[in-house]
Amino acid sequence: MEAREEAREEPRTPSTSSASAASASSGEAASETANAAPAPASAGGHDFRARYDAIRQDACVVTSIEIRGNERTKSALIERELRRVYEAKTLDGIKDALFEANRALYEYGIFKDVAMVIDADSDRRGERALGEGDVPGAKIVVNVEERDVFNFKAGTFMSRRGEGEAEAAVGLRNPLGFGERVEFEVVRGVGQSSTYAALWEQPKVFGSDVNAETRVFQSLECFKKLSSFDVTSRGASLGLSGSGPGTLEYNIAWRDVQDPTRLASRAVRRQLGYSLKSSVSHTYVSDHLDRPVRPMSGYLWKIRSELAGIGLSDPMSTKFVKSEVTAHAVETLDASRGITASVSGRFGLLLPFGSSARMARGDDTSGAHDNSSGGVSSCIADRFFLGGVGCLRQFENNGAGPSDERRASSKDASVAKDADGTPSVPVEIITRDALGGDFVWSATAAIQMDVPGEKFAAMREAGIHFHAFVNAGTLLPVGSIAGSPKDAAKVIRDATRASVGVGLVWPLPVGQIEFNYGRAIRAGASDRVRDGAQFGIAAHVSL
Repeated sequence: MEAREEAREEPRTPSTSSASAASASSGEAASETANAAPAPASAGGHDFRARYDAIRQDACVVTSIEIRGNERTKSALIERELRRVYEAKTLDGIKDALFEANRALYEYGIFKDVAMVIDADSDRRGERALGEGDVPGAKIVVNVEERDVFNFKAGTFMSRRGEGEAEAAVGLRNPLGFGERVEFEVVRGVGQSSTYAALWEQPKVFGSDVNAETRVFQSLECFKKLSSFDVTSRGASLGLSGSGPGTLEYNIAWRDVQDPTRLASRAVRRQLGYSLKSSVSHTYVSDHLDRPVRPMSGYLWKIRSELAGIGLSDPMSTKFVKSEVTAHAVETLDASRGITASVSGRFGLLLPFGSSARMARGDDTSGAHDNSSGGVSSCIADRFFLGGVGCLRQFENNGAGPSDERRASSKDASVAKDADGTPSVPVEIITRDALGGDFVWSATAAIQMDVPGEKFAAMREAGIHFHAFVNAGTLLPVGSIAGSPKDAAKVIRDATRASVGVGLVWPLPVGQIEFNYGRAIRAGASDRVRDGAQFGIAAHVSL
């Protein structure tokens, strides 16, 4: 599923006022809200900054914490993030600990506002409270404003299949007071794709830095326009993420590959049926781009690895090892004109193994997806695809690589119809089904430039820019490169596709809109090529 993020309020940075700091150190009864940076001087002429600097390293410890405004949130959750303040031994150390606690509390996404106050602490008799070793004691007062328990979001986006989809989700935020999030999600696509899901997200499980997300789902992914098949999946997943850039996920799903068009090629028809997928995947992202939209410098790389067939001996289970690496680098050539140069690449490999459901059923008639090492073929729902605005421009979506001829549409073609005789499943007739591949690489080199002229300042502010590009890529079944390295290199070279062109790009946080004019300079005889003008919306982009 594509990138979509719920907006959150920016945290209000806590800082300790020098007046408050002084009172905490000296025992005077004064306090200051820790929301804004301290003023250099008060109306009475006191130099707060100088006073704070004079006592910032004085001995001071936190002796008590008071929490206000948490109607649903458990006090233990807030206290857990504040426990670091008890380790501070100076006023400056307390201030730094409050900065960290403030940031951690906002990361839960359940607070509109967090305000912190440092005050001199006192005991029940009204006398100054002292910590261990008669160190002056400070009291922390935390005022929180919780976000609404109910939340709703809706949006539109492009799927990896190039299908426009709309999403609506309703949920409960922090209903039990442990920072949890419960959400119910519905996604519908223009091509009848759909997803229904319920999830439970629990941040910082058992006080650790690990966030857990449990999800149950039923999805229908429609590939019938490009490959004459649909995939229905029912299952559950458990995802774990921490403070680092890596995520770990376990997924188990019962899948059904169907042909709703009844026009599928023989290769696709041999893929139809049920399979069970139990997999563990790990994703690692290292992002050093200066900004997420229209970056001017930096680099990013991402690697995702998946092992399927975990813990199952069922003959219907899918077994494979899959890894995909993507990288992108950009450098500014002329900052005044917004001219940048970028290169990006993608490499993926899928290796099926074991006695799988596809072993005895073959694949396409040409044998393109037969694995000579054991006759095991990958499931079409797990393969890589190539082509389209997002990865190999001037080719149709999934239009490059292995394909097989569809059955011709004729009077004998058994297409489901409504009572009035119209097709119940509208299908754009294509001649060949994209089969995908087990080995993929693609690369892009591009020059980007801002739209010049004062009249187009708004376009520049939106990130809209020109680009000139060169794309190349290869998609193959793993069996075709199972020979010697020399033979494999020749097969890869002969199967390489390439294109060149220019265009206008509007980058968005979840992808980009492109209008290009170019041509494919190298293509296969059965590829779906789009020479000339090409318009598209891409969620996954090789920039």
